[in-house]
Amino acid sequence: MNRTHTHTIKQLLIAITFIATTLLPARADEARVSLLTCSPGEEVYELFGHTALRYTSDKSDIVFGYGYFSFNTPNFVWRFILGETDYMAGAVDYNSFIQEYRLRGAGVTEQVIPLDSLQKEQLLRALVTNCETENRVYRYNYFYKNCTTKIRDILTEHIGAENIVYDAPLQAATIREALAAHTAVQPWNEFGINLLLGADIDAPATREVLQFLPTYLMNDFANAQIRGEAGSHPLVSEQNELLQPVEKRKTPNHLTPFNCALLLLLFTMIVMLCEVRSHRIFWVYDILLMGAQGLAGTLLLFMATCSLHPAVGNNYLLIWLNPLPLLLLPLHIYCAIKHKRPTFMWIQVAMVVAFIASAPFVPQHYPAPIFIFSTAILVRSIFHIYRERICELSLY
Repeated sequence: MNRTHTHTIKQLLIAITFIATTLLPARADEARVSLLTCSPGEEVYELFGHTALRYTSDKSDIVFGYGYFSFNTPNFVWRFILGETDYMAGAVDYNSFIQEYRLRGAGVTEQVIPLDSLQKEQLLRALVTNCETENRVYRYNYFYKNCTTKIRDILTEHIGAENIVYDAPLQAATIREALAAHTAVQPWNEFGINLLLGADIDAPATREVLQFLPTYLMNDFANAQIRGEAGSHPLVSEQNELLQPVEKRKTPNHLTPFNCALLLLLFTMIVMLCEVRSHRIFWVYDILLMGAQGLAGTLLLFMATCSLHPAVGNNYLLIWLNPLPLLLLPLHIYCAIKHKRPTFMWIQVAMVVAFIASAPFVPQHYPAPIFIFSTAILVRSIFHIYRERICELSLY
């Protein structure tokens, strides 16, 4: 949804803003304002596309945006995890903007917004003000304050949000459903998003909330009307495809989360069969299995309690995907070495059973691979508890 730039380029963007705006005509009646919607890319930060605002006159052609950031910012990754990411407003000339997306092979759609001279003049002043050094930085929020919602808000503020009537039906029922439509082509990214984001994104979403996605805002604008004293007229007077997205050949990836979960369950069964036949306990496998479960649970708990990101706090996956397996792991290794019965594995069984049994009743949609992963944990735990009876041996 956002574009990456170094610190030097960001400073140039601000300079271009002021240089370009000095060339704008005193009167804005001949200028044109249009919404630019860029198609999704392959990078994580490009998965949902991008939104910008184009201001065209006889002397200049400028694109304003709110999606500028730099990986060179001190502690960028850590701050992003904590939800303390700051983004910036900026501007660039249209030719540079369109060339960047042409090189990416992305599509760009332009929707002309019919504003009167006063609205265009006031909008331009507001955009330039937002690009000034003391105003350009804002605290980014990927659902409620991002490069798309900032553009929408500044536009509707000058049009009059109360005058806009949206005729199209909602494009999704929930935020998770809307995200799935954009992440389906990258199953591992989709899986990670579904792990980290909890029940809040499964609540019914309003049109305003769903407009955090560029394509959703574009489609809503395309079917919206502006009410006025003289009647209603379309919010978008003209729509043009400035760039067609380039179709890229994708190599099928069969190692999807679902297939990997099935392989893990199959491998767990094979490990247990080998243990029965060899009369040995492969506790190294348990270190890997329970360690992965505990580390993933630690990440979810950290995000739920420490991060300012929206929708990470109310995560029911913590019922079984939590740090507790890391505490149980030393006990399990001790029991395996001393050939003792690991009765504490009932804790694992209880967590998994509670998770699966409560799934139909909690207000959160779980990714399908999670049920297979949890089943592997359940089968492994029950096997350890009843291994003596299963094998009719006394190996503990």
